Amino acid sequence: MDPSLIAALSSLITAIGGTVGGILVTRSKVRLDDVAIVQRELDEAKADLEREKQARAADLDRARNQHKTELDELRARHDADIKWHEGRVATLQEQLDARDRQITRLDRWVLAGRAYIARLTRSVIDLGGTPPPRPTDLD
Repeated sequence: MDPSLIAALSSLITAIGGTVGGILVTRSKVRLDDVAIVQRELDEAKADLEREKQARAADLDRARNQHKTELDELRARHDADIKWHEGRVATLQEQLDARDRQITRLDRWVLAGRAYIARLTRSVIDLGGTPPPRPTDLD
């Protein structure tokens, strides 16, 4: 068999393998990015809910101090706002759970690998060393 033919076939196999690997990594990254986006939205929704509860407490205290008769109306408005925020938190939590179920075994390996690299980097820093620069492919 001609050596140039063997070289051409091995180049073709390498190119196909690289393409398939790139597609798998891209799909994995998109899923993980979706999980991160939903997690961030969930955190924001929880923060909004907490702010709404604090606003309710502050408004109720102000209403009590001013002896307003619209205290029940104020409570109803805040209860509706809090119920809306709680519903949003529940919806986002369901979305996050659904995304977690979509994560494949390969995605879990990627997450475990990233966590392991982070621990190794912390260990190097703790021992007084300087870790190598982080590859842009990990971001």
